[in-house]
Amino acid sequence: MKYCTQLGLSLLLLSSCCSFATTDNIAEQFKKLDRNEDGFLTRSESAKDPALWSRFKNYDSDKDGRLSLPEFSLYANK
Repeated sequence: MKYCTQLGLSLLLLSSCCSFATTDNIAEQFKKLDRNEDGFLTRSESAKDPALWSRFKNYDSDKDGRLSLPEFSLYANK
């Protein structure tokens, strides 16, 4: 029983670390696309990623013409 508990906790720790790494990777992708470094992606900035550019309006949930990091994360996690 103790072995199963330790194994379970180890797996949870590993998955948590992977989640943080994925979040950092998404933030890095966002930063590379954000040419003017204003914290948002415009449609023209998204042109470097053709898949994002073509689906830009789908991920712009507040319809302000730009993507925030949380909106971009929805795209990047797909």
